[in-house]
Amino acid sequence: MTEPASAVAAPATWTTRWLGGVAIFLVVMTALLAYLAPLGFAPLLALVGLLALPGVRLTRAAAPPLLILLALALWAAVSMTWSPVAIDPSKLKDYGDLETLTAMKLFLQLATYGAAVVALGGLPERPAVRAGAILAYATVALAVLAAIDAAGGARIYQRLHLLTGDPIRPDLAMVKVSLATYALALLFWPVSLILSRRYRPQLILLLLAATVVASVIVSSDACLLALGLGAAAWLLVRYLGVTGGKILVVLVAAPFVLAPLAVLLGVETGLVAWLHRLAPPSWDARLNIWTFAADQIQHYPFRGWGLDASRTFGLAIPLHTHNAELQLWLELGAIGAALAGVFFCWLTYEVTRISERSRGEGAMAAGALVSYLTIGGLSFGVWQEWWLALGAITLIACGLARFGGFPDGEAWDELTPLN
Repeated sequence: MTEPASAVAAPATWTTRWLGGVAIFLVVMTALLAYLAPLGFAPLLALVGLLALPGVRLTRAAAPPLLILLALALWAAVSMTWSPVAIDPSKLKDYGDLETLTAMKLFLQLATYGAAVVALGGLPERPAVRAGAILAYATVALAVLAAIDAAGGARIYQRLHLLTGDPIRPDLAMVKVSLATYALALLFWPVSLILSRRYRPQLILLLLAATVVASVIVSSDACLLALGLGAAAWLLVRYLGVTGGKILVVLVAAPFVLAPLAVLLGVETGLVAWLHRLAPPSWDARLNIWTFAADQIQHYPFRGWGLDASRTFGLAIPLHTHNAELQLWLELGAIGAALAGVFFCWLTYEVTRISERSRGEGAMAAGALVSYLTIGGLSFGVWQEWWLALGAITLIACGLARFGGFPDGEAWDELTPLN
């Protein structure tokens, strides 16, 4: 016996409204946490994943990337059997001990972050447009605040800490403000597309200017480079379409395959020594780390040293390699690097597929993807929860930007009259 149409439609309507509310909660909290406490991205997205569970509908398109990440998490867990930081399970006594289990956290993050991306990626047009608009205006406000506070020596951030009874040194406050620029560099691409479809080119320029100003003042070089390379990827897909997407697949794959060899070749040819003479202290330190990591990769090129092994080399590698591809090779070997490379190549292939329908959306996705890989290749550890969460938030933001009145991103022509 068939149920009445109203009885069948009601649950879907409730789920849509619920997910729309969850999406608004996510974008508002993203803007707040990007300035106040970026490390909070991890618990935020875990909570959003749990809240979004009623709307999770696994599709054929979502299966490949989730399976690739599951394989990567499984290989990371297996590598703990030979990792120098392997922990005896009998010594785990409290939550603090469990917090040290990176392998376990990878599975939890895959479940919760994955649920958030899959559920909110399926939002219909009306709630997606509403959440996207809030994200866009909140991100512009965040950029302006970050630029003003950076120019003022992070006095606003310090004042907020004083109000909570937790004073912070001016130099540390500037470091905290600098973290907002990483979120801005990633969200710039979906937010710009949203604003272009709302006839707000002036706000796009304001967002870009404020992000650049803040990044320059707080010395977020990786963000500036991410914006530059992201712009190159944007142009590649925007004006070459599918061909540009195919070229991008090769460019994305290359570092995952060649990173250790490229560093070793640079050492042998004297390129690294030449760069040492030119590089400022922070980049000079990175060159030392990368050279040491590439040398250590040769000991276990296939299986790697094991998950979290980067933490065991003392001052030679402070916490991680400051390069995602080298860290994957060092800890998980060729297998881990290949799995991660396949995942990002799959994402890049999706950029190509999207560009067949809309070059504007494909270019947006390309810019965000390359920006994430650029920052990951220079600044953060692969397994940092908040950084992985920010990547998932960027995927959700790109999904929110997929609706609008310009299927091919023609509104961008107001800013880039190159056609």
